[in-house]
Amino acid sequence: MKPLVGGSIRPGDTLELFVEEDDAFNGTYPVREQGDIIIPSVGRIQVAGLSLGSAGSRVQTELQARHLKKATVILDRVGRASVPQEALASAPTAPPVAPKMTIYLNGKVNRPGQHRIDLPASGYLGVYEAILIAGGLSNFADPGRVHVLRNDSEGKKQKIPVNITGIEQGLVKDPQIGNGDIVVVPEKVFGF
Repeated sequence: MKPLVGGSIRPGDTLELFVEEDDAFNGTYPVREQGDIIIPSVGRIQVAGLSLGSAGSRVQTELQARHLKKATVILDRVGRASVPQEALASAPTAPPVAPKMTIYLNGKVNRPGQHRIDLPASGYLGVYEAILIAGGLSNFADPGRVHVLRNDSEGKKQKIPVNITGIEQGLVKDPQIGNGDIVVVPEKVFGF
């Protein structure tokens, strides 16, 4: 897809992001009505009214402040808020690319390992939902001891318990999973 150039970014535009150091942030992001884009595990970044260069610098600053020591960012506009009808008729259309998230599943799951999951349009993906997308719990999984390992601000792994049974019964909310999270599903312990 050929990048569109010229003019400042405005709501309704579509931006394509490439981060050389971590492809988990790569994707196509719509500029929302409020003038921001939402990047998973980074959050809202205000880009409306900026040039592509300035918006790229802002994304780079946010990534370096929260996730990466160095971020090489390429930001292109691949869609405009309003395009003349004659341009629409001659331009090939491609389906939008959903932003992806990388998570890791360990333990008693049907498909352990690294998974790249498309984020829903809402930007919210729950831990249990991610487990199900990646194949679900296997036999002998202990849903009462499921937890997420997530890096804190100092880079240490923080253990976050997840109440799978409560989620299945509709009693508790499925907590949001973050990019790079490790979901651990221990094995049931049987007493004889």
